[in-house]
Amino acid sequence: MILDTGFLVALDGDDPDAEETARELEARDVPLRVPTIVVQELYVAVGLGSESAKNARKFESLLENKPVVPLTDQIARRAGVIEGQHIASDTLPELGPADAVVAATALQLNEAVVTNDVSDFETVESLDVVTP
Repeated sequence: MILDTGFLVALDGDDPDAEETARELEARDVPLRVPTIVVQELYVAVGLGSESAKNARKFESLLENKPVVPLTDQIARRAGVIEGQHIASDTLPELGPADAVVAATALQLNEAVVTNDVSDFETVESLDVVTP
C-alpha cells in the first residue's frame, strides 16, 4: 500500500481511525511504502515549524521501517499524464503534481493509496483508494 501525506499526518495527530487502519494493515503484513514526494511534503512542516529538530524526529519515527519509493522517470511520466488528463478534463477535478505522483506511484506498483483525502484520488482511473 502507498501511504499518502494526509494519512501519515492523521497518524501523527493520533487519529483513532488512522491508527486502526495502520494496525489492520500491519497485522495483515501488507507492505507499506512511502513515495519520495510524501517525504518532501512532510518535511515542509519541518521547515515551517519553530521546532524543526523535534518535527524531523517525529516524521522520521513515522517513516521508519517503511521503504521510500523513489521518483523514477516512469513514475514521473505517468504522473504527468495523469495530471494533464485532469487539467484537460471538463469533468475531472484538477490534481496537483504531488497527488499525481502519489497516484502514479500506486499505479506503477499496482497498489492502493491509503489516504484521508479521498477526494484527491477517487477520480484517478484504475486507482484503488483505502480510507481509514
